[in-house]
Amino acid sequence: MPKLRDALRIIADCIRTPLAAATLVLALAGSEAYAQAFPERPITMIVPFAAGGAADVTGRIIGEEMSKHLGQQILVENVAGAGGATGSLRGRNAKPDGYTIGIAHMGTHAAALAVNPKLPYDPRTDFDYLGVLVTTPNIIYTRKDYPVSSLGEFIATAKAKGKDLRMSHNGVGSVSHLGCALLTQVGGFEPAFVTYRGFGPAITDMLAGKIDATCDLVASVSGHVRGGSVKALAVLSEERSPVLPDVPTAKEAGFPALQIETWTGLYAPKGVPPAILAKLRETVEKSLADPAVQKRYFDIGAMVPKRERRGGEAMHQLVIADAQRWKDVMEKVSADVRAGGEAAKEEAKK
Repeated sequence: MPKLRDALRIIADCIRTPLAAATLVLALAGSEAYAQAFPERPITMIVPFAAGGAADVTGRIIGEEMSKHLGQQILVENVAGAGGATGSLRGRNAKPDGYTIGIAHMGTHAAALAVNPKLPYDPRTDFDYLGVLVTTPNIIYTRKDYPVSSLGEFIATAKAKGKDLRMSHNGVGSVSHLGCALLTQVGGFEPAFVTYRGFGPAITDMLAGKIDATCDLVASVSGHVRGGSVKALAVLSEERSPVLPDVPTAKEAGFPALQIETWTGLYAPKGVPPAILAKLRETVEKSLADPAVQKRYFDIGAMVPKRERRGGEAMHQLVIADAQRWKDVMEKVSADVRAGGEAAKEEAKK
């Protein structure tokens, strides 16, 4: 109990004089009152991608539920660009008063360190994490008329076509970029990448026949798969997705190394007052514990983790572990794939 004894000793020292005692009492009372009053106005939630993708939908679901508990509306602000880095930087630089929170996921807050040596923030140290909201596997899919019917056929075709194969991703460091990078590493091919600022514009071009294939979240594309507007080849998880039970796993297709469980969570800028941070974390947990919220996520292909895997500290440790994992993966792919392809370089110049 050394930490408790130290804290008691400090308090004892503080109250040796009436002025110090009064100062301490006022400070504690002010902090408690501030926490009880919070929030007194709407909270902004920064989603670092365009509207319509999995991160956006995930944020809006939790935002609606948190608003009920907090008594104030949570307003979503979509800040797309640079594979999520633009919005994440906006979140990091926000005033740490609890009135700005943000969506983070494996791409923006772990793998981004592996693909962007000039990343303007450090996910391991620059944020206070509120908790993991959901996990979801990636899925490999093609336009509906692409002439393959299995992952094995696709990889064989990709090796033969090389740069004639057009694959999309949602920006350097995004989850779809990571999935595509792992796919090219395991499959041994290198396509022509076309980069977008989010799932919405990317799926629009695939439906128009301009893109052949990609790798993204089940939560993003499950509706299109069920509707038949795209063709699913494999989910990148140990077991089949309960949302798309007819789609085989990459392991079943003979590629067990193709596994990505993507997580999405919430953060606040570093330095939020402890009482406010605790209230936000408590609100996230209350929201995730609601069976109706869990079902809404399940219906889009996402799973709420068990309680011990979804708290703020659990999310922080996940950030650290996945940052190392993707550093190792990216070191094994070509510089062009790591940079997102020639198309990504051209996009960066615009």
